[in-house]
Amino acid sequence: MNDPDMAPNSSGPSRQSLIKGVLWTFVGASIVTVLVVLPAEYGVDPTGFGKKVGLMRLSGAQAPEADAAPTIVVGQFPMITPETPFDYYEPETLGDPFSRSHDAKFRTDSMVIALNEFEQVEVKAVMHQGDAYIYSWKLVEGETVYTDFHADPLSPEAYPEGYWIRYRESESASSSGSLVAPFDGNHGWYWLNIEESPVKIELEVRGYYESLDEVMRSFQ
Repeated sequence: MNDPDMAPNSSGPSRQSLIKGVLWTFVGASIVTVLVVLPAEYGVDPTGFGKKVGLMRLSGAQAPEADAAPTIVVGQFPMITPETPFDYYEPETLGDPFSRSHDAKFRTDSMVIALNEFEQVEVKAVMHQGDAYIYSWKLVEGETVYTDFHADPLSPEAYPEGYWIRYRESESASSSGSLVAPFDGNHGWYWLNIEESPVKIELEVRGYYESLDEVMRSFQ
């Protein structure tokens, strides 16, 4: 008895069907890779799906929250256009980090720092996350000085070993600006006299911080 399915003139899947099958298989594999494999294996989550379903924890890319260093949060200004609907009586309220009330007293400090040839010094303010100050320093003697404006945390055990951040590095005669502390820590300046004669720095700081002190001085 002849089986119709085994007829001699029966043909297999068409080439077009095979191509479609391969394409759909590739698409499916790509989706699985992006949504599942990358977050679970490599800690890469371009869609955010891995974080929502907890796959990021499988990769080990994120340390347990108790041991993780605090995240530096960057604020965003409102993005509007002339066509954006606006209620004159209910404007958008911008809070932290653009506006913040402080319990601490407003401080003003100034000091003059003299450095001999190849002498180095650190001056830092103790600040809590969100504290802010404005500053200005300039050379009143000398032409240029090496500066590293940076910070290190008050609780180093919550951060990777040796953790610190740099705000600015320069060789100049003056600098002015402002700072909002991204974490509880010591925020300030390292100066090194790179000239062959003494230099003298005049520093002014105003804002919200616990103290401003010279914390290190030596010769390189």
